[in-house]
Amino acid sequence: MGYAINLAPERILSLAALVAAFAIGGALWLATQQPSLGVSWRAADHAIAVDQVERPPAAGVLRPGQKVTGMLGPDGREYDLTPLELTPEPDMVFMQYSGMDAFYARQSQRHALFAQDSLRLQTSDGEVTLKPDASRPLGSLPPVFWFQLLCGVGGLLAGAGVWAYRRQDPATKYYALTGVAMLMFSVSAAIYSTRELTLNGTLFRTLSAINQSGALLFCGGLVAVLWYYPTQLARFSAGPWIVAAFLALSAAIWLRLHDSVELVAHMPVIVGYLSTYVLAAFQWRRTRSDPLQRAALRWFLLSWLFGSGAFVAFVMLPALMGYDSGAIQGYAFGFFLLIHVGVAVGVLRYQLFRLDRWWFVAWSTFFAGLAIIALDLLFVYVLGIDARFSLITTLALAGWLYFPLRQALWIRVSRWLRPEHPPALIQMVTQALTQSSSDEIIAWRALLQRVFQPLRMETIPAPSGDRISEQGLALDTVGEAGLPSLRLNYCEGGARLFKPADVAMLADLRHLFREILTYRNRLAEAVAAERDRVARDLHDDVGARLLTLAHRLDEPYAERVREALTELRSVVYSMQPRLMPLEDALGDWRAEVAERCDAAGVALDWRVTGDTPDHSIAGGPLLAATRVLREAVTNAIRHAQPEQLVVALALSPTRIEC
Repeated sequence: MGYAINLAPERILSLAALVAAFAIGGALWLATQQPSLGVSWRAADHAIAVDQVERPPAAGVLRPGQKVTGMLGPDGREYDLTPLELTPEPDMVFMQYSGMDAFYARQSQRHALFAQDSLRLQTSDGEVTLKPDASRPLGSLPPVFWFQLLCGVGGLLAGAGVWAYRRQDPATKYYALTGVAMLMFSVSAAIYSTRELTLNGTLFRTLSAINQSGALLFCGGLVAVLWYYPTQLARFSAGPWIVAAFLALSAAIWLRLHDSVELVAHMPVIVGYLSTYVLAAFQWRRTRSDPLQRAALRWFLLSWLFGSGAFVAFVMLPALMGYDSGAIQGYAFGFFLLIHVGVAVGVLRYQLFRLDRWWFVAWSTFFAGLAIIALDLLFVYVLGIDARFSLITTLALAGWLYFPLRQALWIRVSRWLRPEHPPALIQMVTQALTQSSSDEIIAWRALLQRVFQPLRMETIPAPSGDRISEQGLALDTVGEAGLPSLRLNYCEGGARLFKPADVAMLADLRHLFREILTYRNRLAEAVAAERDRVARDLHDDVGARLLTLAHRLDEPYAERVREALTELRSVVYSMQPRLMPLEDALGDWRAEVAERCDAAGVALDWRVTGDTPDHSIAGGPLLAATRVLREAVTNAIRHAQPEQLVVALALSPTRIEC
């Protein structure tokens, strides 16, 4: 029978803080319970040299720059001191565990000499004797010691905080595990990487094993998180198996089951890190139809892979190439602290829709820096160029070649990822100028569809203002000046969330839309006024002249003038902006045909079948239909010379057949 432990989030955070306090206390006790000379050291050719004399007992005995080649035992045996003693991270120097164990044995020998009441050192100026302090003052611990403690405690508390408030998500359990792992490798490294010169070999080996185990556990937790977050990639739960595999590698370190440091410790971390990109690609595909999960995944990847990638670039890759990067490892732990704080904020508090503004910018900046680092490493370790010359060459290539190419690529990719809106605005202008005033709502909805491409658009009660709702899944628009209040759901077909820039774009669109409609209405009024003036001039001037001419001419010239006058009246009428009801147009057509039939002595049989549609005809179509009917009547009277003319019109809701 099992028992479930159900603690309140505050209790979990309190327990995490208690664990962190014990870890800090233990680290401080171990770091200060070491013999001390009050000296900081640096490498000097094949020996070590005094960097600074900070306090007694070395004050007045040793001086900065003085080389120390070895120490003398009670039996007079000399134990050499080489730059190897200053190695902050042995697994970055030794490729085999047998070499590391020999280093730990060497550290034990020299540590035992430091623990004696009297220590004899062989220096470049001769032999000196000092009495080491039994313990190291707390104030002598360097800043990197405290920074590593901060990183470990920050990772633990961030992981515990996310898990405490989101225990229903399986990913948070493994995220909390990475926090524990971060405490392990940060606190253990803080103790041995900041030692004054030597450390008990057994303690050194134990702390180093804890450090490597924590790194493996951290990597396993990372892989497990991406198996579950933001969606579980398969039905079976792979998290325990992933963590078990990395724990097995950790056991191989403690038991020395294999001698290769790269195979047991380094390569699994690199492989695990690369596998996170594979899992991230699967997660990216799985979340393509869910913009909220896609945004959460973006934030997670930006926080986690950015920091872990930077650590791999600065620490792991140089180590694989044979370069001792242990000196910067302590500060490189800050990348992991940023990871945990960033993920914690993103999961618990951050508004995810704000991420789209700088997601691509952040990643491009990261990979740009990574490319420069890789370029410098290429010059130094592959081509064998001097480090100083390599830096100058890298900067020159970056400034003259890389950055211009990157800028050109950035412009192209930016246009592809975020197409500009002017084409949509131009289309909106043409649509607004060609649509009638009754189609303003249709034009507005079409514009929003063109710019934001929502999957669904619906009418809603008027909100207090334009706003993003449903955590970025929807954009609510305020209706004004005859436009409805709308809710746009799933921006760009669900590919992304709405963001604050979209609210600003919406305000600009609405303002421009109203301005263009106002301009269109004013233009229509001006065109109508000019049309009326031209129509009046034609009717009053040219029409009067034609009418006078018709009265003065004899037939058949008078008839032709009357026909021209009729055509002029039709053209003038077609210029009127108003619409004519179809029923009135039929009446005018019958009156004109009847008049012409009377003049020709032809009987008219006018037939209209079908219901008269309640439609209106604009001036242009009315003129065209009138001309067709007039030409048909003229041809019938002139060529057939009938006694009776039958005009049959069949009406339907969409057609007029003659």
